[in-house]
Amino acid sequence: MAQTRPLLSGHNLSKEFVVERKAVIGTPKKMFKALHQVSFAIYEGETVGIVGESGSGKSTLGEILGGLREPSQGQVFYDGVDIKHMDQEQYKRYRKNLQFIFQDPKGSMNPHFRIREIIAEPLITLGICRDKREIKQRVEAMISQVGLEEGTADKYPGELSGGQCQRVAIARALVVNPKIIICDEPVSALDVSVQAQILNLLKDLQKQHKNAYIFISHDIGVVNYMADRIVVMNRGSIVETGTAEQVFKHPVDPYTQKLVASSFASL
Repeated sequence: MAQTRPLLSGHNLSKEFVVERKAVIGTPKKMFKALHQVSFAIYEGETVGIVGESGSGKSTLGEILGGLREPSQGQVFYDGVDIKHMDQEQYKRYRKNLQFIFQDPKGSMNPHFRIREIIAEPLITLGICRDKREIKQRVEAMISQVGLEEGTADKYPGELSGGQCQRVAIARALVVNPKIIICDEPVSALDVSVQAQILNLLKDLQKQHKNAYIFISHDIGVVNYMADRIVVMNRGSIVETGTAEQVFKHPVDPYTQKLVASSFASL
């Protein structure tokens, strides 16, 4: 790869959760290790798929890379800087350039906000734009880009279908022109026909905006369609990684082989 430094990376990331505490004193009694010494890197403009079954640690890794959780051990670097040691301006740039698209788009939206307010929210929160006319123009442009009708802007999340809400979530993520979007199971809650539309939309938008995607899914077939590289996780560890073609067509680890076989079985 021509780029020598990754845009975003995690080094020896581990994460433990308390699942049981001692009575009265409340100190941890039982811990669950969600991640074990995981290292990860993504470069500008590429798509890296993270695949594994429920409990594999893939979403925890995405949340740590995106700053939603802190690791128990390890470091996250954005553009070569440890996010824990960033100054205010560096952290603001990191937050702006790393956005999320979640599995449940409606659950991530305020039901009392109109769609135009939901899409505009990151522009205002991150201090990117304060001019009302410019905000309106940006929101309307994003609504058009994600394939929603013009009148959608004045509707509420409850008035939209799951597929339409996911398009809104994509517009909200893209409106600040981030360098990386973490897509955490973005199509798993949608009907199969709608899934294909959303996946193709994400691909088309990536060509326009040159974003990098971290694409998290339990479905290795979907990940293979979307990704340049695939990272396979099982029980909090990376068990296999390589180009999408290598991992999907010639899986080495037995766990990866099982994921590939189950993908073909569901066709």
